[in-house]
Order: sequence, then C-alpha cells, then structure tokens
Amino acid sequence: MQELLGRLTALDPQASETLKVVSYFDALVASGVGAESLVRSAAALTGVPVGLRMRGRMVRVGSDGRSLAPQPAASHGWLSRDAGDDAIVWIERDGAPHANDAMVLERLALALAITTARRASDGAGAMEIALSTHATDEERGTALARLHLDTEPLMRAVALPPDADVHDRGPSAIVVTPRGLARALLCRAGQSLQFDRRAGLGIPLPPDRLAESWASALFALRLTTDANPIVDASELGAVLLLAEVADGHSGLHPDAAALATLDQRAIDVLDAFADTGSVRAAATKLGKHHSSVQEKITALAQDLGYDPRTTAGRTRYSLARTLLQLSHPGLTA
Repeated sequence: MQELLGRLTALDPQASETLKVVSYFDALVASGVGAESLVRSAAALTGVPVGLRMRGRMVRVGSDGRSLAPQPAASHGWLSRDAGDDAIVWIERDGAPHANDAMVLERLALALAITTARRASDGAGAMEIALSTHATDEERGTALARLHLDTEPLMRAVALPPDADVHDRGPSAIVVTPRGLARALLCRAGQSLQFDRRAGLGIPLPPDRLAESWASALFALRLTTDANPIVDASELGAVLLLAEVADGHSGLHPDAAALATLDQRAIDVLDAFADTGSVRAAATKLGKHHSSVQEKITALAQDLGYDPRTTAGRTRYSLARTLLQLSHPGLTA
C-alpha cells in the first residue's frame, strides 16, 4: 500500500490522498477502535467537526478531538451519509466540500458498520460506552452490566500505549484520543497494578464515573517519563486541575516556553535540584561538584527570570515543567 501511495503521489496527488483515506480507516478498523473513536479520527482527518447519530445517541467531535454539544446536521445542510440502521454521519464544513470529504464519509460509514457488527459479539463496544462522556445514564448502566462491573464499588481506568499486553488483566480496548491511540484497561480499585510499560493510573471512582477516571488516566500517562514511567493520578492533586486548564489554552505559557529553550543538561540540573531541594544533594545526584551546580543554577536563574532555589521559584519551576510536558502533541514525550 505504501509503495502504491508513493507512485500515485507523483501521478495523481488527489488519487493518492483518496487511497490514504482508505488506508487510514482500514488501519483503524484493524485496531479495533469504537464508534466514538472513529468519529474523532474523521474529525482529525478533515480538520472540521464530525458528527454521528446512531439509535438516538449523538456524538460530535471537533478537529482538536474534544467533544462538542449535540447539534443536528439537517438544519445546517452539512454533507452527510447513512451509516446503517438508524445511523447517520456528517462533516460540518461550511462552504464547498473538500475533495475527499465524500470519501471520508463513505469510509467512516463503512468502518462504523463493520465495527458495530463486530462489537455486537464482544465487550469492546461496552468499554467505549463506559468511558464515553456522550453516553446516557441508561447506556452506561447497560454497558457496565455487560462488563460485569455494575456491582463494583470502585473502578479505575488505566491508560497504556496501544500495543501494551494486558492479557487477562481486565476489560480492555484501544481508544482514539485527541493525542493518538491508547489502550484503556479497567481495573478494580484494590487490584495490584504493575506494568513494564509507561502507564497512567486513573483516579478510583464508582463505575458510573469511569469517564472521569479515564480522563485522569490520560493526563497521568502524559506526565510519565523514562525516569518515572508509571504515574498515579490519585497522587497528582491540583496538578490535574492545572492539566485541564492547560488543555483549554492553545499557547505555551512563558515560563514553559523559557524551559523549552534550554538544553537537556540544563533541565537535568534543574530537575535534580527540584527533586532534592539542595544544591549539594543535586550535585551528588548528578555526580558533579556542588560549586559548578551552584554556578549553573545561578546562570539559569537569569534565563528563567526567577530563582528556582527559592520556595516560590521551585513551585514556579515545577509548574512550568509540568506545562511543558503537557504541551507535547502525543501521549508521551
């Protein structure tokens, strides 16, 4: 397929793009993503909001992957297509449709039909509904019962890389998020959780609030690092609120932007000081002489515009470091 796309790019760019659309949705179907994830992917592909109405349930997703309030397609005259029994999809593009809008709708409708039929016989569809902010209380209750989770007092969602092996660890499905594919795993609150991959552990909540646990798990996954590959959202406290606010702003905060200009060695020095709280301890951690670390931090304070050795400066650095990590376009930096 990739070789064919390369040849077509030179001969007919528009035909090449059409095949890319076909390949895109084929890959999503092969990954086993659900209806809401397919809509989110179509929105990212077209660059405009995409909607789905299926059996009375309506899903609208913006091009940034965020959920939008329900709004019927017919009242706006948007390009739409039937997607099976009592289902319709549409692209919310004002003005003339783009060249591949019709193809995106066709492949989205086909992918939805395949996915709906496939998930009628497994629990993946129930997983997506349990994690969805669009689902009604009745739909969520039915999904939880199907997953045998409706009587559990507390559950937590876990966000993992899509290729993570979670065999026999609990209900699991691949989900499309605004920042890429992730594997969602549902675990009982008291369940022992050990992973050999990066993992974001969601806040334990009642099963009917798994959508909130999933959101916190995704934030936690975005805050993992090589040094700290597993992050528990329960331990993040007010950082979760910071993450939600940061996602609502398109620009990078000046403090985070200042950090982005530093090289990794400078970041390592600041991280070591933030972790240890003293220059000598930071120097020991880095294997350097304390006087050189002191000089480095003094110089960095000029670049940052504040002194990270003060109490206020350490807090400011920690927040800026978190904002910089959250600004990464993917689920992991």
